[in-house]
Amino acid sequence: MKQLLVILSVTLFFGCQSQQKQEGFTLQGNINGLDVPYIYMKYTLNGEEQNDSSAVAEGSFTFKGTVDEPGMVLLYSPEARLQKVFYLDNTSMRLEGSADSLERINISGSAVQDDYEALEAQIMKNREQAISFYEKSVKAGEEGDSAMMKEYEARFEEFYNKEPEIRKQFVLAHPNSIVSINELLNYANPVNYAEAREIFAGLHADLKATTKGKELETYLTNLGLAQPGKPALEFSQQDTAGTAVSLASYKGKYVLLEFWASWCGPCRHENPNLRSEYQKYKDSGFDILGVSLDDNRERWLKAIEKDSLGWMQVSDLKGWNNEVAKQYSIRAIPANFLIDPDGNIVARDLRGEALNEKLATLFE
Repeated sequence: MKQLLVILSVTLFFGCQSQQKQEGFTLQGNINGLDVPYIYMKYTLNGEEQNDSSAVAEGSFTFKGTVDEPGMVLLYSPEARLQKVFYLDNTSMRLEGSADSLERINISGSAVQDDYEALEAQIMKNREQAISFYEKSVKAGEEGDSAMMKEYEARFEEFYNKEPEIRKQFVLAHPNSIVSINELLNYANPVNYAEAREIFAGLHADLKATTKGKELETYLTNLGLAQPGKPALEFSQQDTAGTAVSLASYKGKYVLLEFWASWCGPCRHENPNLRSEYQKYKDSGFDILGVSLDDNRERWLKAIEKDSLGWMQVSDLKGWNNEVAKQYSIRAIPANFLIDPDGNIVARDLRGEALNEKLATLFE
């Protein structure tokens, strides 16, 4: 009886993930009027990005392969300006559409993709309502109706801020869907990580055991550790000369652990302020340690020189896979942590005037 229950549990879980499981996937596509020699698809296998291609004949093409578990992929054609993101599963799937309306491509054959499309429909409907109220507020402003403008702005904010709740409700309603893992990753942040952990605990055990599930669990754990009041997570990474630099070497002074990258516009915009504050307090016990999410050494070094960043910079040049960034659960930059002389996190994500005011209270 116990064995039967186990079999039923596994069947129910994986039945929710795909309508027709097989050893690998087959994606048969037909896009009427698609006149290109090849179409391409990016997906992940064994932790490595795969970039596959298929010849196109009269708009038809076929991809075959295997994925470790259902995951998001990108189908694209530079010549046709086609980019379609969807969930690929080890099952038989069909993709159909027309070259003159690429935004309306239909994908069938996967329950996981069906879940994703249902969620996207909710999100797009909410965004359309937000945009509608934004446009109305602009028009009211142009007509000099300040009262209606404020009312429409309030409705815009209402719908704009509703998206995280939509994602959360989807996860709560779909504890067996692998789509919920990515959506919980999108929902979780430094403020609501405790709630996100509770939601994660309610997901199906088999779902939590997937590669993405384990990634989410690690992310949430680290997010909880990298909070104000907690000891900063120790690490060591190489500087621009290849010498290992440890966070522990900054004990005894306040240090701003700054995550940035040469390609990040908001990061570069903040650098003049960081430079000013560094010059103001560097002789009073304040320092900055930059951790770059670059993957190109030359661009990294060029940005340091161009922005005149006089403090220590480290990077493993792995981009978003930077080990320190993963350790601190960084999913958006700029991001920073202010660490006190004892090695404890005092505050996070201080920028502009908020950073200036905090430093003033410490050193003036």
